[in-house]
Amino acid sequence: MLRNRQISGKNMGLACLLLLALSFASCKKENPISEDPYAGGKVALGIKFASDVSDTEQVNGTTQITFEVTGLMPFKDQVKFYINDTEASITKITDKTITVLFPAGASTGGTTLIVGDQIFFGPAYRVEGKVEVDATFAANTSIGSIRQVLPLPNGNLVMVGSFANYMAAATTKTPINNIVLTNANGFITSGFSTGKGANGAISSIFRLANGQFMVGGSFTNYNNRVGINGVTRLNANGSLDSSRVEVVGKTSDHSYDTVATFNGGVSGFVNKVFNYNNSIYVVGSFNNYAEFFYERSTRDNKVVGYTKLNGLLKMNLDGKMDSSYNFNVTANLPYVAGNGPISDALMQSDGKIILVGSFTTYQGLNSNRITRIGTNGLVDATYPSGTGADDAINAITYSATSGKYLVAGVFNNYNGFATKGLVMLNTDGTVDRSLVLKTIEGGSISKAFQLKSGKILVFGSFKKYDGVIRQGFMVLNPNGSLATGYNNTGKFQGIVNDVYESTDIFGNPTALIAGTITLFDNQQVSGAVRISLKP
Repeated sequence: MLRNRQISGKNMGLACLLLLALSFASCKKENPISEDPYAGGKVALGIKFASDVSDTEQVNGTTQITFEVTGLMPFKDQVKFYINDTEASITKITDKTITVLFPAGASTGGTTLIVGDQIFFGPAYRVEGKVEVDATFAANTSIGSIRQVLPLPNGNLVMVGSFANYMAAATTKTPINNIVLTNANGFITSGFSTGKGANGAISSIFRLANGQFMVGGSFTNYNNRVGINGVTRLNANGSLDSSRVEVVGKTSDHSYDTVATFNGGVSGFVNKVFNYNNSIYVVGSFNNYAEFFYERSTRDNKVVGYTKLNGLLKMNLDGKMDSSYNFNVTANLPYVAGNGPISDALMQSDGKIILVGSFTTYQGLNSNRITRIGTNGLVDATYPSGTGADDAINAITYSATSGKYLVAGVFNNYNGFATKGLVMLNTDGTVDRSLVLKTIEGGSISKAFQLKSGKILVFGSFKKYDGVIRQGFMVLNPNGSLATGYNNTGKFQGIVNDVYESTDIFGNPTALIAGTITLFDNQQVSGAVRISLKP
C-alpha cells in the first residue's frame, strides 16, 4: 500500500508540473515581455544597445539624438526611453535605431530603455554645458577630507583637513599628515617643512600679517612635538613655531625643552579659528581652556592648567586666555554654552561671530540654531534672527561681492519665511526674500556658496529641484531659479567643506570645491575638484 501511495503521489506531481508548463507556455504567447530574458543564454527580447561608448554633445530641448539599438520594432508601442532618469520623447524607432527628443533640463547621466517590465541600460551620455570639470587641477586625498583651502599671495594653496596622503606622494621619510602646500593647480610644490605634520585633523587655518599661520583642530602634537591642545602657530614654511623653555630637571634644578611657542588651547575639538585686532578667536566643541606651566614641568611630564570655558574662546597672540570674553569674571565661571552643537561659524569684518548649528538656546537666551556673538563674547541681542530656523542649520557662507549670507540646512522656515533648506540674509541679518526656492525632493541642502557673478552653487543630497533631476549639485540664479546652461552636470556625491573662487587662463570663473568628495559629474574624484563656469 505504501508503494502505491508513493507512485500515486509521483504521478500527481508530474501532472501538476505538466499543467504549470502548459500554463506558462500560454502566458509566453500572450505576454512575451514577461519571458525570462536570460533563458538559454538569449539576449532579453532580442533587444541590445550596439555601443557602450559615452557620447558628448551640446543639447537642449529641441535636440534629437539617435542611439543604435536592435530588436525594438516588435515592441515599438511599449518602449520608454530615459536620459539620467528623465523621460525623453521618442520620435522614431527603426530596426537598428531609436531617436529621442532630448528632454529639456536633463543632464549628464545614464540612458535607460524600458519595454514593459524589463529594463535595458544603455551608454552614459555626457551633456556639454557651461559647467565642466577643470582637468588641469589635480587633487587626491585617498579616503581623507579637505576641511579648508587657504590661497596665498603667490598663488599657492595651503590645504588642511584629515588626510594621511596627497596625490600618493607620502612616504615614510616625507609623510603628509593633514596639511599640504600645492601650486594653484593642486600639485605639491616646494616651500613647506611640515615634517610629520599634525597627529589629528586640522579643521581651520588663517594667515597672520607676518606670514605665519594659526591652525586649529583635534591634534595634540605637530611634527612629533607634544604640548599642543588643538591650536598652535606655524612658521611661514609650515614648521612649528617653537621655543626653548626652562623646565624642572631630573638630576639638577634646571633643564630645558623645546615646545610650541603658542601656549594656549582647548580640551576638545576646534571647528574654526579667526583673527581680529591681533587676537585669536576659537569656536568648537570644548569645555576647557588649556595652558602649560613649564616652570613646574619636566621634559617628560608637562603640567597643564585648565579653565572652564564653553565652545568659544579669545586669546592673545601668545596664547593667554582673555577672561573678558565669554567668561563671567565675578563668578569665575564661563557663560552657558548652547544646548546643541555648533556646526559652522563665520566672523564678520567687525569682529562679531555668527554661530549656526542645532542649538535652540545660547548663553541661556533663545537662539534657534543661529546667534551672533558680540566683541565682548556675549550674545548680540540686536541681531534680527527672530524665531530663527525650525530645524538644524548645517553651514553659513558670505559673499563680499553681494554682501549676502547663505544659510543652509534641513529647516523649512527661517524667521517666519517659508524656505526649505536655504535662506539668503542681508548684511544686517534680515531675510532677503528675493531668493525663493522651488520644490526640493529626495534629500536636503548641506551647503551653498554665492559666486561673484551672483550665481549660487548648491550642494547636498537632493535628487530633484523644481521637478528637474539635479543629483546633489545645482547652480541657481539669485532668485532661486535654475541657471540656464549651468545645470548640465551629472551626479554629485560628497560633503563640501570649502569653496574657493578664482579664474582660469581665459578669465572665466572657477570654483575649487573641497571636502569629502567622491563623485562630480559622474566622474570619480577624491577630496577636491575644480570646475570652470563659462559665460
